[in-house]
Formats: sequence, C-alpha cells, structure tokens
Amino acid sequence: MFEESGVSITNASSAFRYLPSVIESMGHDSFSRELIDFLNAAYGAEHCTLFRLSDQKPSEIFAASRDGSDTAHRQFDLYVSRAYWRDDKGIAAALDGGSTAMSGMSRIDIRAMPVGDHRSRLYGSTHIRERVLLWETIGGCTIGLSILRPEERGLATDGEIAELGTVSRVLMAIASKHAEMIESRSRFSLALTSLAEIEETMKSASIQLPKREAQVCARIVFGISTAGIAVDLGVGEETVMTYRKRAYQRLSIGSQRELLLWYVDQWSAVASSRSKWMPVKSLGTATVRH
Repeated sequence: MFEESGVSITNASSAFRYLPSVIESMGHDSFSRELIDFLNAAYGAEHCTLFRLSDQKPSEIFAASRDGSDTAHRQFDLYVSRAYWRDDKGIAAALDGGSTAMSGMSRIDIRAMPVGDHRSRLYGSTHIRERVLLWETIGGCTIGLSILRPEERGLATDGEIAELGTVSRVLMAIASKHAEMIESRSRFSLALTSLAEIEETMKSASIQLPKREAQVCARIVFGISTAGIAVDLGVGEETVMTYRKRAYQRLSIGSQRELLLWYVDQWSAVASSRSKWMPVKSLGTATVRH
C-alpha cells in the first residue's frame, strides 16, 4: 500500500498545459527541459532518464535533472555499471512483457525496498522517495522512462499516478519519436563527415558504380579536391576527371551539387531500411537550470 502525500489531483491536472511545449520541442535540445518540467508539474519529478532495453540490458538515450546537475545521468550510469537493473522488478516486467504487452507502468516506494547497497547508493544518496517506470514496445524495441520523485514530495497520490497513467502512452510515443529524430540527425551528420560511411552507402546505392568511380564520387562528396583525390588514390588528376565523368554519365547528373543530392537520397533510402532503434551511443545528459 502507498500512503497519500496530500497533493491534490487538481495540481496534477494543471500540469497538462505543459504537454504542448513538450511536443513542440521534439527533435530539439530543449526537449529534455520541457519533459522534466512536465513531469515535475504532473508528478513532482526531479530527475528522469529515457532508455532502451537492447540485448536484455538498459542503455541510456538521455537523462535530465531539474537542478542543473548531471545527477540523473550519473545515477543511471551507476545503475547499469553495478547491474542493479538485474534485480529491478520493473525492468523484469518490461523485459517479460515486451513480447506479450505493448506498455506498462510500475511504481516503487524506495522505503519499502530491502536495505542494501542498491537502495542506499542509488536512491538514498540522492534523497529519492519514489520511482515510476513507464515502458512501451515501439517498432520492436522496448523503451523505458524512469521518473524519480524526491523525499520532500513524499509519495504520489493515487490521483497523480492515474493522471500520469492516462498520458503515459502518448508521453512514451513523444519521447521515442524525439530520440528517433535526434539519432537520425546524428547519423546524417556522420553520413557527410565519414568517408567510410559514404563509401558504405555507395556500395548499397540503387545504381552500382565501378569501384574506382565509386571511390572518386565518395571523395567528392567528402569534400576532397581533384588533386587530393589523385594523391589519395595514387592516380593522375586526368584519370580522376575521367572516372568522375563516367560516374556522372551513369548517374545522369552533371555537377557536384547533383552528386551530393543523389548521395543524400541514397543514404536516406539505406537509413530507412535499417532498424528504427539502432544501437548507438547515449545522446548525452540534459541538465535543466531554474
């Protein structure tokens, strides 16, 4: 049983005025701030972490703390590095339910946890009273949102939990779409700044160029001059221009700009065929200052 904290349902309901701001910030750096502001108003949260469950293990997408610190990130890193998640019933439910249920929510009163390293180091040191875990399977990948409420706020009321549950699926869809947008942007940046990525895309293009022509085009996209390409490939500049001319004819294009547009189109096609939730590094920690 959870005790009532005395916070009215009216206060929780008023939080939903923040939801449009969360939606508008999708794909932008301000998203984490808007999300934690919403969760604070709706539920009294001070920290949150969005993560995915891949290979039966949680992996951080982003973390946010209202006090401007990296507390949420550091604590989640501790949570993963010390494998506390292995004894987490909420994570177990998400992993077990991923194949049968599309979404779920679990609630933990920290004081009801067994006294031990997990409780003291993960929650006691940061004065957390309650955690709510939302999870949902989207596009074959399970993502979770850990929401931490501090000691000073006490336990959430049943009304607050009900309000959070009402919007949970929408909230998870918004958060997952934001992560997808940021990851796609990150991958696209790599697509233009990594010669290896450019060459890999060339190999998967709808029109297959001969090896040398593909190498020349990849280096043009990468921004290397004709003289630089000649040195890099160990051929003469006239040879480079011949390969470029032949490639342009095959692609029915006539300029470097058209080559770049063709490449972006090819990269987009390849990227869309990949899994929506590719294993990538953490998107980083978001700190929110008030």
